[in-house]
Amino acid sequence: MRCPFLVFILLLSSFFFFHPPALYAEEPEEAVEAAADSLQYLKEEHKLIAVGNVVVTHGEIELTADRAELQVDTKKAHATGHVVLRQLGGETLSGDEVSFDFKDSSGVFPNGRIFQFPWYGYGEKLEQVNKGKIVARDTFITSCNLPHPHYDVKAQEAIFYPGDKIIAKNVTFRILEVPVFWWPYLIIPLNNEAPFTLVPGYSNEYGAFLLASKGFSVNKNIHGRLHLDWYSKRGVGYGADVEYKFERLGFGEVKLYGIKDKDAPDQRADNPFDNKNRDDDFRGRVSWKHRARIDDLTTLQLQWHELSDQQLLQDFFEREHREEINPQSFLTITRNAGPYSLLAHIEKRTNRFETVAEKLPEVVFTWLRKPMFGTNFYYTSEEGFVNFDQTKSFSPDGPNTVQLYTDHELSYPLQFFRFYNVIPFVNFREDYFTKSREKEDGITRYVFGGGFDASTRFYRTWDYQGTPMGIEVNGLRHVLEPLIQYNSIKVASVNPGKLVVTGRGDQLDHQDIVTFGVENRIQTKRRVGNSKEYTRVDLVSFNAFLDYSFGPGSELLRTRANKFTDARFETVFRPYDWLVFRMDTEIDVISQKIFTNDIDLVFDPGRWQVTLSHRYARNREHDSRTVSNTVFEIPHLSIDDGGGSNQITMDLVYDLNERWDFGGYIRWEVSEGESNLEEWEIRAQRDLHDWLLDFGLNVRNSDRTDSEKQLNKEVFVQLQLKALPSIELKTGHRASFVDSRIGRTVSGSNEAPPPPSFLGSPDAQYVSLSTS
Repeated sequence: MRCPFLVFILLLSSFFFFHPPALYAEEPEEAVEAAADSLQYLKEEHKLIAVGNVVVTHGEIELTADRAELQVDTKKAHATGHVVLRQLGGETLSGDEVSFDFKDSSGVFPNGRIFQFPWYGYGEKLEQVNKGKIVARDTFITSCNLPHPHYDVKAQEAIFYPGDKIIAKNVTFRILEVPVFWWPYLIIPLNNEAPFTLVPGYSNEYGAFLLASKGFSVNKNIHGRLHLDWYSKRGVGYGADVEYKFERLGFGEVKLYGIKDKDAPDQRADNPFDNKNRDDDFRGRVSWKHRARIDDLTTLQLQWHELSDQQLLQDFFEREHREEINPQSFLTITRNAGPYSLLAHIEKRTNRFETVAEKLPEVVFTWLRKPMFGTNFYYTSEEGFVNFDQTKSFSPDGPNTVQLYTDHELSYPLQFFRFYNVIPFVNFREDYFTKSREKEDGITRYVFGGGFDASTRFYRTWDYQGTPMGIEVNGLRHVLEPLIQYNSIKVASVNPGKLVVTGRGDQLDHQDIVTFGVENRIQTKRRVGNSKEYTRVDLVSFNAFLDYSFGPGSELLRTRANKFTDARFETVFRPYDWLVFRMDTEIDVISQKIFTNDIDLVFDPGRWQVTLSHRYARNREHDSRTVSNTVFEIPHLSIDDGGGSNQITMDLVYDLNERWDFGGYIRWEVSEGESNLEEWEIRAQRDLHDWLLDFGLNVRNSDRTDSEKQLNKEVFVQLQLKALPSIELKTGHRASFVDSRIGRTVSGSNEAPPPPSFLGSPDAQYVSLSTS
């Protein structure tokens, strides 16, 4: 393991930036304050008697009752009648009477009740020992808010640690007051973690299985889960997930897992160039994620992933695999101050099967765009250092080099007729590489260029209110923003084909590119969700951009075309609260092929909820960008996989009544002209007041099964606590997918603030068009 290196860096940075709290003089004790309909003070007894709507406060504690007697000198109180004690930690205690000591925050409730979200507790005796500990005897615990709860946990004694956990002894789980199960000891975390889960099931790939996990809580700052899994076809797995959160050191999670897999992939057979592989069936992982704010301007982010093989996440952690197919390992420290920003980044390959562009380290200093000496000239610069090493999966590593560079830009914003903005600029860059792509000799490269950005805005408003075609309109505005951008590189002293690709300006070459663009938005105002305030909503948003390349250019970078090269379109359509559509498209005009396309549709009128997504990405030569997404054909434009990906997903839910929902999910993959149904699912959901019961059938392809048993079929059942969704009883596998990320009001470039004319007075950056 190589974790100690990063542990050392993390602890070292925390040491330098951590400042122990200063010692303060002891603060004076807070007074007890009381308010009521009637207050009587008995001077000789130092007693205050309050009657009617009594409210007694002391610091973070508030006590309400019908009647209370308070010893002023000892701060002890006895209250009766509808007594409620509220505390800052979120817990609430109540009962018919209480004896409470405000000085040490202790007291006793006979036949008391306690609420710590989402749990209700009832006990013959509740005793608050101190602020952080409450003991309940002969108690019932449930999340059901009915007078006669559907289920509860009966315990001889339960200790509540507010914001942390509940420890119960001699526990009986009951349904409708009928005993179902008994535990001698039970810990219920109060940090949204389920105390215990047991998942039985059967699948073609794993055989019969039983997945057990136990939540634990060390204190308010550290909690997690222990895992013990059994698969009849794969073996026994075990591990732990630990989450932590500290005020100064930051927060993060550590995940450990291991399994003696009977069907482990043969890494030597799959990758004969890897001489270090052993025919070992042990598989496992070590993952660590950490974030910390070192000071108000500086943040630290760490990710470290070590995996036994390339298929581990796909086999046993499918949701994580879907979210990040190739998890990266890096350490990044960023500092964002007013005039500058600083980035220090380390990226290291931690798994032999990965292809990683290592940066050990990368340091970038950016002087942000600022006016020079009180003039209208603006200057920005970037200086960087990259120690680069290209590693490859199970093959000899690629080129390595050290890159030093400095990049400068000078601009002068202009405004014509108050509405037309033009920003001309010139830039200069110098790079030094200790090695070129083919030689060990150092190489220096100079780049000089310039260009301009020109833009304006026009708008027109209509004072119209109505519902044409059922579309709610409260005022209407059309915003039109045309723009022209020109970027050129006139001098590039070295062909980029000779340079090592570090990702820091190494692919710059001669170019003259003009981008023509227009952004269109039709807007109105609506109440969104339960809000009473009107919010700006983009009914239609359509942005189009077209690149034209001319001049000598660069054949390698597709800029020597003297023609249009790329087109980009962004469309968002949201006429109703229940209908949202978005499509982003990139087209390679030269080859007349769609490069990427991304379509999302959310349709949920009344009882129906439909989510449709289509992702298409085509690998294009000389372009290393990673995008995803498509769906349809445009005349004279071809869509093919091109070595990329083409996927369609759809999720559908029908709300039959207040208690029943039915739905399904389907996922297609299109590759090399073939359409493959990768996964489908049918399911139903029953609302059980406190719980949600889901059950259904999931069928999906497995990349690791042979052609005779290609489909993996599983029946799943899931019982989930509504008040705390992390508490669930389940069996089988359910489809996992990412929800649509379309905003219900504005999105993308539409998030810029509107001109006040729509919600106030005109803005100088807008040109008003007459509405007559």
